[in-house]
Amino acid sequence: MYNKGINKENLGEYPKALNYLFFALSLKPSRLKTYMAIARVYAKNRNYDNALDFYSKAAERYPDFAELYAFKADIYRKIKRTEEALKYYDKAIRKDYSNNEYYVKRAFLKYYTDDLQGAINDYTAAISHDDKNAFLFEQREFYKFQKKLYESAIEDYTKAININPKNKHLYYMRGCVEKILGENSLSELDFNQAGLQV
Repeated sequence: MYNKGINKENLGEYPKALNYLFFALSLKPSRLKTYMAIARVYAKNRNYDNALDFYSKAAERYPDFAELYAFKADIYRKIKRTEEALKYYDKAIRKDYSNNEYYVKRAFLKYYTDDLQGAINDYTAAISHDDKNAFLFEQREFYKFQKKLYESAIEDYTKAININPKNKHLYYMRGCVEKILGENSLSELDFNQAGLQV
């Protein structure tokens, strides 16, 4: 029954998918993946209240499964209920502090609630788990730039460039920050590396 439900989900036949999945749940009421599938189908069908309800039911049975809280946070973010989204990303991170996706999503929300330092802190936590990811340094730099922490922003761009030296955009952005600081010779070098004639 579960597999039939998933097949119907993949075909976009959500009411039929739910019928099969509820039947599968009645046969094996402790099966986590069935709860998650039901919640996912509800979310795909834009029935967000029921999706949240099923993620909550699953979390009651499996309180240590971090993804359940992250999925709830994703839905709250989608329906623009930011405070609830932040709360559930917090819970997901408490259950699995090494999942960088949770930090990145929470940082995005913190930025839009004007918590720039909180966003920087989330990227710092993510970098502590993966310091070879240029994207993490580039994003943290963006938030530092917004806070006018220009010298620290340049450090992050330099780290990103060291990891990904062929990315011309990184040179361009570092050049822009150097120009703000009056470091015109350095910015000119970076603009040249970015392929710009200055």
